[in-house]
Amino acid sequence: MNFYILEDDPIGQQRIQHYLPASFITDSPAKLITALAADPHPKIILLDLEIKGLLHAGINTAKMIRQTDCISPIIVITTHDELSLQIFQSHISALDFIQKAQPETQFGKKLQLAIQMAYQRLTQVDLKMPVWLAIHNGVHTETFDLNTISHVSSNNGRHYINVHQSNITTQIRNTIKQISRYHDKFLQVHASFCVNQDFIQQYQRKDKVLLLTTGDLLPVSRRFKHNLSYLQL
Repeated sequence: MNFYILEDDPIGQQRIQHYLPASFITDSPAKLITALAADPHPKIILLDLEIKGLLHAGINTAKMIRQTDCISPIIVITTHDELSLQIFQSHISALDFIQKAQPETQFGKKLQLAIQMAYQRLTQVDLKMPVWLAIHNGVHTETFDLNTISHVSSNNGRHYINVHQSNITTQIRNTIKQISRYHDKFLQVHASFCVNQDFIQQYQRKDKVLLLTTGDLLPVSRRFKHNLSYLQL
């Protein structure tokens, strides 16, 4: 497994390399992106949010990574707790958020746990065989791998929907009501949204929203909340 780290603090670099001695580490987002692009193997990425005084450098780097890589787990390591919600809302699919300013023992345990979770995530991706769905697009059909569809949303007009796959969105002529019948993994949670239950990270009942592993937030309406009754979150 290859580890790639964006960190500009020399002490922080040494700290992480103590746990991940064979990792590639840099303080340059451009060098990180170049190194990632040259490595076709599975990898785990650790990002600091603030690089050389730029508070959002880590989030912006993660967005660039996700343009071409929707698989590699991203672990955020930072002192900026206040940005945790923004991380989830920025569609970078961050696996975990580790606070730098904690005792070394706790930091080490948290990092090791995050790495274990990342390994598990990559293993799950490797083991999944494609589940091909032939979905009607008007009088034609479009073929999709169910494992890549996070959710489906309506597109203003009643008979057009958007199929959201990683970094690709495909518009087809169909309806949310119909799409929920193509596979039992699809759950309708709103008149305008249908979700693949494998991508659900958390059901925030108080706010009536679903947080997906992609970072997307979907509203849950009273009419369809019963479809989420199996979740104990």
